[in-house]
Order: sequence, then C-alpha cells, then structure tokens
Amino acid sequence: MGCLSRDPVISMRIAVLILLATALAACSGTEVIPDDTATFAATGYKTYAWLSEPLGQSGYNKSKIYQVDPVLRASVDERMQALGYRRVDRADAEFLVEYLAAEGVSSGVVAGSASNVRSYPVATINRIPDGATVDNAYALAAPRDTGTVAIVFLDSEGSTLLWRVRISALIEDANKVNVRGLERAVRQGLANIPPVQ
Repeated sequence: MGCLSRDPVISMRIAVLILLATALAACSGTEVIPDDTATFAATGYKTYAWLSEPLGQSGYNKSKIYQVDPVLRASVDERMQALGYRRVDRADAEFLVEYLAAEGVSSGVVAGSASNVRSYPVATINRIPDGATVDNAYALAAPRDTGTVAIVFLDSEGSTLLWRVRISALIEDANKVNVRGLERAVRQGLANIPPVQ
C-alpha cells in the first residue's frame, strides 16, 4: 500500500507534510525572470554607465539597501566586464544600468497561478482533506521576508527600456545581506546578455 495508511488521521498528516514540503520548496531559493535580450542585442552597444550614483553611508540606517548597493553594483560590473562591456563616464555611455529594489513578504504557500499544482493537497485517490487541515498547513508555512531587485538597461538618455531582469529571493537573515547569494543571483540574472562582438 506504500506510505499511505488506512488510518485517515495518519493519511491527513502525511498529506499536510506533503503540502508543507511542496509549499516551502515552491518559495525557497532564488527566482530569476529575465526579459528577452533581442532588443538590447540589436543595439550593438559596448559601453555603459550607472544611471544613479552609489549610495553613501550617511549615519545609521536600518535599510538593507545600503548593504545591497555596493555588492550589487560590483557584481553587475564584474559580469559586464567579463562579457566585454566597458564602464565609462555617463556622458560617454551608450546605455545606462540601474536597479530597483523592494522588500516584501511571501505567504509560504503554493502560488495559485501555478498550472500544474492543485490548490489543495490530495492524500489518496478521491480523498481530499477538509478545509481546517488545509488552513493549518497554510498557517504552519509562516510568511517569509523576500527581497526583489530589478536590474534594467536603458538607452543613454535613460528613457527607453532596452532590457530588464527581476531577481527575487527569500531573506534568510534580516540583519545582513547574503553576499554570495546576491553575487550568484546577479550572474544568473545576466547570464543571457550577449557578449560584446
């Protein structure tokens, strides 16, 4: 009979554990959603600059953006240089790089838009747990802090979007930035950018 029991209580517990594992797996790690690079690649641009100046540490600030800013900029610069792009003064740049950052909360549940995931767990064939069991599973999958960064490439005037990537990740430690994780996410986010020809 496999891992399912004839006892409905045990079957429900197994279903709840499966739901929890699925929900946590669905929201763990890093999600990278890049745009198509065709528009950017067609420009043939080779030089870039940052649209905004780096954030300076001015006194005490609890926002993690002051920790994210230098790591993100260095990671983008390193990846762009590896692809053959040159960072120049803004007046000489063919395109501009900028980022937007936001913090949010993930509810810890399977996204409703996932087409291959049911919004309710199935314990055995034709057996669906009651609403209270599902509610408990959602309650046990506590909300988690998330961080989202969008890296964008703009024309030299800063008005036309050439390319963007959205990087979202769970925040494991509210007091510090996961430097290696951010560097890895930037590399992954910029993976489809074509090298300079």
